[in-house]
Amino acid sequence: MLPVTPTAAGTLVKVASSVLTEVAALRDRIVEEVSGELPELAQDAQARDLLVSTVRENLIAALGVFGGATRRADVGAPPVALEFARRLAQRGVPITTMLRAYRLGQAAFQQEMITRIAAEPVSAGDVAVAATELSSVAFGYIDKISEEVVEAYQLERDTWLRDRNANRLAKVRAVLSGKAVESGEIEKAIGYVLADRHVGAVLWCGPDVDEGARLSSLERHAGLLATAAGGRAPLVVAPDASTVWAWFPAPIDPDVVTRVLNGSPEPVRVALGDPASGLDGFRGTHQQALQAQAVALMAGDGLSRSVTTAAQLGPLALVAADTAAVATWVRTVLGALADDDEQHRRMRETVWAYLSSGSSLMLASQELHLHKNTIQYRLRKAEQARGRPLAEGRIDVEVALLACRLLGPAVLRPAGD
Repeated sequence: MLPVTPTAAGTLVKVASSVLTEVAALRDRIVEEVSGELPELAQDAQARDLLVSTVRENLIAALGVFGGATRRADVGAPPVALEFARRLAQRGVPITTMLRAYRLGQAAFQQEMITRIAAEPVSAGDVAVAATELSSVAFGYIDKISEEVVEAYQLERDTWLRDRNANRLAKVRAVLSGKAVESGEIEKAIGYVLADRHVGAVLWCGPDVDEGARLSSLERHAGLLATAAGGRAPLVVAPDASTVWAWFPAPIDPDVVTRVLNGSPEPVRVALGDPASGLDGFRGTHQQALQAQAVALMAGDGLSRSVTTAAQLGPLALVAADTAAVATWVRTVLGALADDDEQHRRMRETVWAYLSSGSSLMLASQELHLHKNTIQYRLRKAEQARGRPLAEGRIDVEVALLACRLLGPAVLRPAGD
C-alpha cells in the first residue's frame, strides 16, 4: 500500500469537511438508491425514518474518521443503526438485505468522495494515494459496523422468534386442550383459519443437525413443503428445540413431502395426519400426526422412511404404544415369519400382497411380478414358518405384518436368536 503523504491526508480531511457541510444531499441520494433497490427496507413511514437516520448517522461517523474528529479504534455502530437492525429482524427482512444496503451505501459514499478528491488541485499521485486510503478506511468502517448490526439483528431475531413462538404455542395448546375457545380471537393471534381443512404435521430432526440450527431448519422445511404443495403458508409452532408442529391447508400429497425431504441434505423427518376440517379436525389431525411420529420413532434408525402418515398406520395406531410389547406380540402372531432375514422378508411381503389383495393369487402375482406358482410356494413356506395357517387369526396376521413394514427391526426377531 502506498504511504499516505501529508498532501493526500490533507486532501481527505478537506473533502470530508466539504461533504459534511452537504451531508443531507448525500444522505437523500443514498436513501433513494437503497430504498429503490431494496423497497422492503422502507415499507412505511416509520421504517423509512429509521433508514434515513441510519444513513445520516453512519455518514457523519465515517466522515468524522476521515476528518480526524474520530479515531478508527473508537468507531462503533450508531444507536439508530442498531435499532434499525432490530426492527428489520422483527419484520423478518433477511439479514442479507440489510448487508446489501450497507454495501450500496458504501459504494455511493466512495463514489462521492472520489469524485471530489479528483477535483482537488493536487498531483495524480496524491489523488491515487488519497483514493486508496479512502477505500481502505471505508472498508474497515463498514466491516466493523456490519459485525455490530448483524449481532444486534441476530439477537433480536432469536428473541423475537422465541417470544412469538411462545405466544403462538400457548394459543395453540389452548385449542388442542379441547377447552371452549373464541375462534376469531385465536385465529387473529395465530394467523391461521381454524375453520379450514387442514393436515397436521410433526417435523423433527436428530442429533446430526446442530442444536442451534434445528428450529430454523425445521421451519424452513415446513415452508418448502407448503411451497411444493402449492398451498398457503402453514401454521408452525415449536414445542421444543428439535420439533415443530405444523398445520397445512389441505391437501398435501405425502409423495410431494417425500420428494422434498429426499432432496434435502438435512435429515428432517415428517409425520402427517389425515385431512380434516374445522376446530375438531385441527385437533384430530394433529393427534394423528403425533401417533404417526410415535410409530416412526419406534422404528428408530432401522428404516430409512422420511415420511410416516396416519393413513399407513391403520389399527397399528391403537396398539403401538410400547415397542417391546408390540415386538413380543408380533413374534407371537407370526412365529418364525417375524425373523429378520431376507428369506422371511420375502415371505412377509408375499403374504402381505396376498392378504391385502383379498386373497387373490392373480392380483398378488401382478403386484409382485411373480408367477402364481411362486406365490403359492411362498405362502406354504410362510405357513410353515408361522406354524399354523395364515387364515387362523387373519386380522392379527395383517396387523402384525403392518407392524413389520412400518417398524422393521424394532419388532422383528434378530437373525440368529
